[in-house]
Amino acid sequence: MDELIAELKERKAAASLYADDSLLGGLAPPLSLSEIELAEASLGFKLPDSLRRIYSEVANGGFGYSYGLLGLNGGPRNEDGQDAVGLYMTYRESDPDDPLWQWPFGLLPIGHLGCAMFHCIDCSDPAGAVVWFEPNPHEPGQSWSDSFIPFAPSLVTYFQAWLDGKDLFEVFADGT
Repeated sequence: MDELIAELKERKAAASLYADDSLLGGLAPPLSLSEIELAEASLGFKLPDSLRRIYSEVANGGFGYSYGLLGLNGGPRNEDGQDAVGLYMTYRESDPDDPLWQWPFGLLPIGHLGCAMFHCIDCSDPAGAVVWFEPNPHEPGQSWSDSFIPFAPSLVTYFQAWLDGKDLFEVFADGT
């Protein structure tokens, strides 16, 4: 993890830390630990240490694969104006038109891919496994469980592959 943080900071200092596509508006200043704790209190769970360190030591979003890392609380937002906390809270709400809708507790959407897709971090996993939320093939009346696809074994391997210039879907599409 220390090597990942060091490389992210080095790229930030060299002005070469950005999102692959520019929708979110660039880097936001890092959050203080008290700001992260406030976000965790709103969410009802703690973030994995890797994500806490990225948000507190590097930036509050604005870099990464595709449209990049959403801001945790404030910072870069999706096209609907929501940061990661706001999006999670919205997704956790029940849908009166779809009684099968249920967003998993502790699955925080952090990586905006476009077309309603997100890379999410499983905050119940200390390694911070990454899950791909792909709602587009969903059929009405069906369970949403197939929309949550295991993607990367940890947030560290996810970001390291991105920093290495790899196509994340080529590396992790089989969930390993």
